[in-house]
Amino acid sequence: MTAGIDIVNIARKQVGFYGGVTDANPYGDWYGIPNAPYCAMGISWCFGQVGLSHLIAAQTPKGFSYNPVALTWFQRQGLVVNKMTMQPGDLVMYDWNGDGVADHVEICEAASPGGFTTIGFNTGNPNDPTQAGCWRVHRNYLFVIAVIRPKYPVAVQPTVSKVTSKKATAVV
Repeated sequence: MTAGIDIVNIARKQVGFYGGVTDANPYGDWYGIPNAPYCAMGISWCFGQVGLSHLIAAQTPKGFSYNPVALTWFQRQGLVVNKMTMQPGDLVMYDWNGDGVADHVEICEAASPGGFTTIGFNTGNPNDPTQAGCWRVHRNYLFVIAVIRPKYPVAVQPTVSKVTSKKATAVV
């Protein structure tokens, strides 16, 4: 079974990919739209790697390539959650210019009330914003238009301690 953290782990392996100024990338090639902006196609590729494309199939069986259409589909599916409940594996959509249109999407890696970390495709390198590629980015909640929680087969659960006694259990 697969959980959101599996999608995060697939994305983590892509961090550092730099496609250059032409948007040449394997994610658009895989999706069928080469040399195009690929934030959504990179996410779709991650889901495809573990056989879960159907969870985000907003446009095609492979997933989605255009964020505004995908956001409408996710809303109709009831998958939008409160941004302050963001967890690993959620999709984070942004509206950079405040016009109500989803401009970009990334995968949540970690979140707290003070901000969150994502892995984004076709995202500016935090050390050199002129380099678009796959990067880990720390963000605040300001431009988040929606957080999508796909219906993963196994929900992400916090670790729970099974210790029931205060006595030391280590054996020397």
